[in-house]
Amino acid sequence: MHNDKHKAHSILSLTVQLGKSILLLRTYCTKCFKAPKPLYGDGGRRAKASTSIIVFYGLSEMLEVRINELAEEFGVHRNTIRNWIKAGILPAQKGPGRRYLLKWADYVALCERFGKRPRRLPETAKEEESKKSPYRLLPPSTPLYPDPSWADICLTCGACASACPISGVDGLDPRKVVRMAALGMDEELINSDWAWKCSLCAKCEESCPMKVEIVQLICRIRSLRPRDKIPGPLVRGITTCLEKGNNLGIPKEDFLALLKYLARELAEECPGFEVPIDVHGARLLVTINSKEPFAEPESLKYWWKIFYAVKESWTISSEYWEGVNWGFFSGNEEAMRAIVGRLVDNLHRLNCEALLLPESGHAYLATRLVLEQWFPEALNKFKIYSVFDLLMEYLNKGLLVLDAKRHPGLTTYHDSCNYGRRSLKILGRGYFEEGRIITQLCCPDFVDMQPNRNGNYCCGAGGGAWSSPYKAERIFHGRIKARQIKETQAKRVIVTCHQCRDQIKFFLNKEYELGVEVKYLWELVADSLVFDPS
Repeated sequence: MHNDKHKAHSILSLTVQLGKSILLLRTYCTKCFKAPKPLYGDGGRRAKASTSIIVFYGLSEMLEVRINELAEEFGVHRNTIRNWIKAGILPAQKGPGRRYLLKWADYVALCERFGKRPRRLPETAKEEESKKSPYRLLPPSTPLYPDPSWADICLTCGACASACPISGVDGLDPRKVVRMAALGMDEELINSDWAWKCSLCAKCEESCPMKVEIVQLICRIRSLRPRDKIPGPLVRGITTCLEKGNNLGIPKEDFLALLKYLARELAEECPGFEVPIDVHGARLLVTINSKEPFAEPESLKYWWKIFYAVKESWTISSEYWEGVNWGFFSGNEEAMRAIVGRLVDNLHRLNCEALLLPESGHAYLATRLVLEQWFPEALNKFKIYSVFDLLMEYLNKGLLVLDAKRHPGLTTYHDSCNYGRRSLKILGRGYFEEGRIITQLCCPDFVDMQPNRNGNYCCGAGGGAWSSPYKAERIFHGRIKARQIKETQAKRVIVTCHQCRDQIKFFLNKEYELGVEVKYLWELVADSLVFDPS
């Protein structure tokens, strides 16, 4: 009997699950693919030999396949596939051209036999199969994690965790964030403080061998946080900026009066100097960080001295002059768009040619992102300057003369995360060399931190961390930056970001006893200027 001939062979049973019942469709010998007779004369409802139970769904779905594709997928010869079809072992029907029509169920059965995971899925069945298929290991997509397959990219190697200066604080681990998002734990992540203790420095992404976009995930977590649950200072800053034109709510009259007072002071050093307000046709529109007129008005003079030396045509708007955009930190795209939209309106109203954002890396990056997404015509019409672009332009034109003897002593340079890593990834250009060129023109005795440029460490104050209530975490975050500075033995650190400057100057200096002088890049240039005021 056929059964005697196949006693030593395994029997493959093709079944389909209907509710809680399993219906046996057919049995095959796994050695010669012949259909043995029932072992017990019970119509094939049981098989004593070892069997593989295959559960599959969507029997009405069909796949269109080629013989050579199936042969390559399962590692057999093309003739083997043809023999299976001829023998009825693989019930495929002749289709158009050289293609065959194969039921999804039969394809799954074939995958099961070879221990493979199905790689094909009928287009009409994708959504249904994603819910039913026993092979699906990931949850459906969520607002936080629209592409669950992303988790397959993460190797959980730990490179991100080892690079993140705040990993381990309160259980924060970049790998954990990725896994929780992949498992659909949106609510837990959104309610956690992890996203707000992260500085968005992207050191984790720079270290990731698979280039998982962890920072994008953190930003999405922030954007889904209820507005009344966002750290208070950020909410107040955004609200005040939208209502009053700047983050600190400085009245227009007080702002203009301050500018006139500072102009009179600077005129003693730079005869004839005046602050140009709402000058139509000026080449350059300049924005301001509201922290400066509010707490450090003298710092406004640094750029003013540079403009005076190069005879720049520039102006400041009397309204909506804020360069900060905290909507970038909170994931509030509407606020980002509104704040940048006001700058675009000022450019049109004053008929300027270019915009300077001398605030920090986040302001430049946020403005460029919004312009590209919502105001592309403005991006094409107006030139957008970073602090590096404008200073290098002045130097290349020979408009700046700098005295390299005014700043003796060993000096180092801190790379801003937003101007560096993040601009490189998002905008395709990172500002690494420009700041070093300018610094060394003023401070020839120069040393770099290690690592530097794209691999440099965050100071700990970026991504809104400076304005968040997590002071202890922020200072702990900066310990690696403090170590980098100490190892250079430099006595002066040059920065290009307000948050970096304040973090290093007022907190890391004290906490880690650095004893360094901290200067803005444009402050260094202003203090090194050689020009004839007459």
